Amino acid sequence: MRIFFIVITVALTVTPAIARAQSAPGSNPAFTGTLDFGARGTTTSGDAARYERYRDLGDGLFLETLRLNAERNGWYVTAGADHAGRRDQRFTGQIERPGRLKLWAMWDQIPMLMSRTTRTLFGEDLEEPQGVLTIDNAIQTQAQAAPPAMVGLFQQFATQFQSRSRRDAGTAGFEYLATDALTVHSNVQVTRRNGTLPYGGDFGHSSMVELPAPIDHTLTDFTGGAEFARDPVLLRAGYVGSWFQNDFTTLTFDNPFRAVDTAAAPLRGRLSLSPTNSFVSVNGLASVKLPQRSRATAYVSVGSLTDNDDPLMPQTINTAIVTAPLERTHVEGEARTTAVNLSFVSRPTRQFDVDVRYRAYDYDNRTPEFALTQRVSYDNTPSNLAVPVHTEPFSLARHSFDADLRYSPMPRAVAGVGFTRQAEDRTHRIFESITDNVFRLTFDSIGTQWFSVRTKYEHARKRGEDFDASLLTSVNEQPGMRHFDVASRDRDRVTVLGSVTPLSNLALTASVAAGKDDFLESEFGLRDNKHRVYSFGIDGTPATNLVWGGSYSYEHYSALSRSRQASSAAEFVDPSRNWASDATDRVHSVVLNAGVNRIANRFDLGFSYDFNRAQSTYDYITGAVADRTLPEEVVVPTTLPAPNALPRVKSELQRSTIDFTWPITSRIALGLSHWYERFRVQDFTLDIENTPTLVLGQSMLMGYLYRPYDANTFWARLMYRW
Repeated sequence: MRIFFIVITVALTVTPAIARAQSAPGSNPAFTGTLDFGARGTTTSGDAARYERYRDLGDGLFLETLRLNAERNGWYVTAGADHAGRRDQRFTGQIERPGRLKLWAMWDQIPMLMSRTTRTLFGEDLEEPQGVLTIDNAIQTQAQAAPPAMVGLFQQFATQFQSRSRRDAGTAGFEYLATDALTVHSNVQVTRRNGTLPYGGDFGHSSMVELPAPIDHTLTDFTGGAEFARDPVLLRAGYVGSWFQNDFTTLTFDNPFRAVDTAAAPLRGRLSLSPTNSFVSVNGLASVKLPQRSRATAYVSVGSLTDNDDPLMPQTINTAIVTAPLERTHVEGEARTTAVNLSFVSRPTRQFDVDVRYRAYDYDNRTPEFALTQRVSYDNTPSNLAVPVHTEPFSLARHSFDADLRYSPMPRAVAGVGFTRQAEDRTHRIFESITDNVFRLTFDSIGTQWFSVRTKYEHARKRGEDFDASLLTSVNEQPGMRHFDVASRDRDRVTVLGSVTPLSNLALTASVAAGKDDFLESEFGLRDNKHRVYSFGIDGTPATNLVWGGSYSYEHYSALSRSRQASSAAEFVDPSRNWASDATDRVHSVVLNAGVNRIANRFDLGFSYDFNRAQSTYDYITGAVADRTLPEEVVVPTTLPAPNALPRVKSELQRSTIDFTWPITSRIALGLSHWYERFRVQDFTLDIENTPTLVLGQSMLMGYLYRPYDANTFWARLMYRW
């Protein structure tokens, strides 16, 4: 809170002097500002961390905003502070000489509070290198001898901690107009993040371990360039650099249920975290104005992505087993990027306009491949591979072409037709190339006095080429399975947005969006995906001092996925073991707001209310229903037992605010505010009611769960303008 007291003391000291100076003869009236500060209190029952996930609403004094603006001899200076002294504080400043120079700077602090009730047996041993999480050896020894004893050990020795992190971002830049035609600009941003994040490791299918992964990394982004503009030519050149430095690229953690390494289970595990890396690129743009109200533009960017010569992790750190050495000891990661954007826009007549664009992007991964002759699963005994497995450096080449033609047969009415073709070549995927063709129709009627509408219909057809089934069968996947991002797919989607203004003080809005994705060649995997979204809103100003509005929206999403349960070669090809997952999500949202100014010619009152309810169902189905997209004569009666129904997943969030303002004078106002939030959740895997203990068999959790809460925040504030 030290920063808060410094800022508020300076503000309260300087503000009266400024006010007196403005009232004095010959004072500079161009110095203005606002100050909003006071005290607040928050009460929360339940998950207080979720209420304050990305903000700080703690008790005590607060400085909501401070703004300072000054003008002298053609120079403009602005400075601001938001939430000073809090974990979500921000400070900004800018100096500008219009038409010549602009300088700016900002420091922004963003908290992320995941949980205040997480618990763990892990601690960072200061005698070990950072990034090593250890558990007391005595606890491991007791758990190895009697795994059920871990329940009592966890209750006795686990420590509670706050799982949180914080980002500090500093930005500074300038823009300098050297001449009327030449502009030079640059910007640099440094973002530092530290703290912990809930993370997971495992020592087998039934041994899941959650742990607080350390976060300590820095990202530096730099952009710089110059622009030359003299009719009819616009030229730009620039440089982009991004450098990511991670102080923890690996995380080593103890196995809570083992005290020594054995060939069947390890004492410790190790995970790879984000590697240190850098990306630099140069770019250039040229744009030329052409006759018939036309313009052609070309943009080219070339970049390079490299790692920081990071060492490769060994396949295991289990000292009880021996593995074959890797072909090399370092990643040697490298990729080149190339981007090209070409565009041509024209409006030869008042009725027609044309927009044509071509984009190309190439991600050329040059990381050398190497072969693995052994595979180590869950840090236990390695298995020798009859055929070596090679690493797969993923590359991508994408080409996109867009063309839109719009015709206006009458004022305020525009009809359009468009086409997009996107072709992708991907390495190490079941399809080597993919083409997605999109055809669209649009009609807009805007600018009328009382009515406007926007409509769009799209039909898309994606197809893959050069399918390689061996990439699926080599990893024991069904040859009829397709990955949804590259699978052949037909898509239809329609969107309608409209508004009606029957009276000058009343507006009605409505929208409809519906679509369906049909993965017509996917025997297994995502089979179809549908969505429908409806919304309605109303806004009115029945009096000069009264505004009100409200809206309602309904969203419906459904997806059908198919699979086959098989644990033997005979079951692998048995269609009677097919099953499906039918997922449905429904969301209802209501937003209400109202404001009344100058009540009794003195007071202002504002109100808002948000309501959001979401429900999800996951139905496991077998038999003819699971294969409902197949011809009836192809469906085989199921041999699987009837699945048990899963409970419905529900969540509900309500939020309301009330703001009362009393303008005492033209410069001073008092305010009272109340925020209320209520969150409820039912989830069969992650809510607190369905997870009574954090030790389940050979698994140990931290307690980052979905928890309900009720929260109230009260504000008392003083607002001053000068």
